Order: sequence, then C-alpha cells, then structure tokens
Amino acid sequence: MNLTLFFRLIIMSIFQPSITSGKKDFMGKQMSYDNQYFYCPRIYAKDGFNVSLQIHNGNYCGTENGYRTLGHTYESVEFGFTSEHEPLMSEYGDNPNDTTGTVGNIPITVLEEVFIKHGGIDWEKTISIEQFNKILRTS
Repeated sequence: MNLTLFFRLIIMSIFQPSITSGKKDFMGKQMSYDNQYFYCPRIYAKDGFNVSLQIHNGNYCGTENGYRTLGHTYESVEFGFTSEHEPLMSEYGDNPNDTTGTVGNIPITVLEEVFIKHGGIDWEKTISIEQFNKILRTS
C-alpha cells in the first residue's frame, strides 16, 4: 500500500453511501466531504519517524479536482508535527526551521521521498491495534 491508496481507503470508508445515507451534520445538511471533519492516524516510518497527515477539506490538501476538494487521488496533504526535524519537508512548513512544531502543505511525491529515506512506511505500526486503542481512549 502507498499513501495515495491509504487516503483513498479512508475517504471510501467514511463517505460510502451506507454510512452517509440519511446522516446530517449539526446544521441539518446531508453528510459530505465538505461538512465533515475527520482525522487520519499518524503515519510511522520503519525507523520510528512519524508525522500527522490530514486530508479533510479544512486542511491544506488537494486532489486532482483542486485545493480542499474531494477526489480519488490526493496530490498534496497537510502535514504537521513531525517526530523529528525533517529537512526534506522544511520548505513546505509554516516554520521551515522546525518541522516538529509546524504544519504545511506537502506534495505526496515529496512524502514518498521522506518515507523512503526513513526505511519506508511501517504499516503494522500505523494501523496497529495499539494505535487503534489510543484513538479509542482519546475519543
């Protein structure tokens, strides 16, 4: 799996018709990408590096259909709060000197380079039962 497929799976899971049918937001509008905020799990690399990557329409993200627009292929996503400073991500953050305390918009192609540098994505840790339980405890 790669990040593009991971984000596509998240969108498909949240917005499939069997989930959204008849569901309304707090203003009474039909549930959609444009009115729902959701969070993706942190992505972990095999060497321990990790980062928050987010894709809802309130984030810095874009698809083949445009900025903050639903699509099947994310071209850029919002990143935030890396576990360590990552120079490859510096130019894309609000604070280029410290990616551990900033957010920004980063192309998926650059993220692929970052994760290659860090040994690849550790999918076992990213979607582990431990991470799932952390989400349950905080929600």
